[in-house]
Amino acid sequence: MRRSKTKAAVAAVLFFSCFTASFPAFAKGAVGTSEIAAEADGYVNAGPGAAPGKEAETDPSGISLGTFTITGYCGCTKCSGGHNLTYSGTVPTPNHTLSADLELYPIGTKLKIDGIVYTVEDKGSSVDGNLVDIYYATHEEALEKGTYKAEVFLVEE
Repeated sequence: MRRSKTKAAVAAVLFFSCFTASFPAFAKGAVGTSEIAAEADGYVNAGPGAAPGKEAETDPSGISLGTFTITGYCGCTKCSGGHNLTYSGTVPTPNHTLSADLELYPIGTKLKIDGIVYTVEDKGSSVDGNLVDIYYATHEEALEKGTYKAEVFLVEE
């Protein structure tokens, strides 16, 4: 009988230790302290992965897919072999056409990057995973923008 009570006590201690480690808002001293405070809109910056003083970035018009590597291309021979059409059969358009990993983002998927909504219409030989290629009108524009990282949002219609 004593052994089963000891096992139950150990299980309870382990459960509550894991519970408070997983949910800092329930940890000793967390409630009512300045460590975890609700903001004016009710957001509580607590829990696994929460960074002190940093809110999760959200965009009201889409779901964040994370940070992607962004590159650029144009219709020149160097960038796309001089093809006049995208993989989907459309004429590529600046501020609209995007090349993405079609296994993750099928043709027609709308992704928002730097405030512009692009449509996945193309695929590229080096476009894989969290790397997308934006279509530009000229080779100079594509080179000028260069390679950079940006947060990408999935736009749901």
